[in-house]
Amino acid sequence: VTCEFYDRCNLPRPDDHVGYLPRIHASAMDELEELGIESIHDIPEDFELTEIQRRAASCVQTGEPWYDSEALKAELATLSYPISYLDFESVNPAIPRFAGMRPYQQVVFQFSVHRQKELGAQPEHFEFLAMEASDPRREFIASLCSVLGESGTIAVYNIAFESGRLSELAEWLPEFAERIKNIQARLWDLLPVVRNRIYHPAFAGSYSLKAVLPAFLPSMSYAGMAVGNGQDAGLAWESLVHGDLACDERDRIRKALLDYCGRDTLALVKLITKLRSSQLDQFDAINQES
Repeated sequence: VTCEFYDRCNLPRPDDHVGYLPRIHASAMDELEELGIESIHDIPEDFELTEIQRRAASCVQTGEPWYDSEALKAELATLSYPISYLDFESVNPAIPRFAGMRPYQQVVFQFSVHRQKELGAQPEHFEFLAMEASDPRREFIASLCSVLGESGTIAVYNIAFESGRLSELAEWLPEFAERIKNIQARLWDLLPVVRNRIYHPAFAGSYSLKAVLPAFLPSMSYAGMAVGNGQDAGLAWESLVHGDLACDERDRIRKALLDYCGRDTLALVKLITKLRSSQLDQFDAINQES
């Protein structure tokens, strides 16, 4: 339940508020407040910021995106086909639910994979969603190994999450350990590429996929989706497998979960395609002028 005074105590910030600089420390915020500075536009050039924060500030001040053209191209060139775009959904129950689990340990219940066989090819879509309250781990990893095969890059957004869940699956189900190790060796993380090579004023200090995606592809917003984030997905799955639901409600929740996880991997396809495309050439001209 949200506190009735939440909106009064957390007034909306303007788009150029200094709090929207990436990972700005409270001490830096206090120092800017003492200087009477609330807008990124008013931050002095000699105020100490990290490289990423200074880059973000410059983008807001100019109103133009920035990206490191050559480094970005080099990183994207390391992708090898077939490329699989992967996303997991999970819950972390306080009370261990299955054998070998610890309190608050993650249980993966869903994945989505979009796979491109070659550059420009229409991606194929594969998905898994556990529909019962029984332990989904064996069926999950068996299905995933079958979909991902043994070759090609596997693109994710925040490698620590997917790789961490895979390590847990290998510990629980050692007969899959070698295949899981193969999958982990092929993982490629888009998050640090975006964090180090790109900034857009619309990020508002965040490098989450839900901030990055609409900045480059406004039509792919998560707004209005029945399930729109990972927390919603976990709650929806719990109601799906533990709730006493009518068939039409189960179908509605199932579709919402599949739509959400599928959107995450299609987002990776579209975003990487966008970053590789000549449509970013306009930013080259901007960077050369600045």
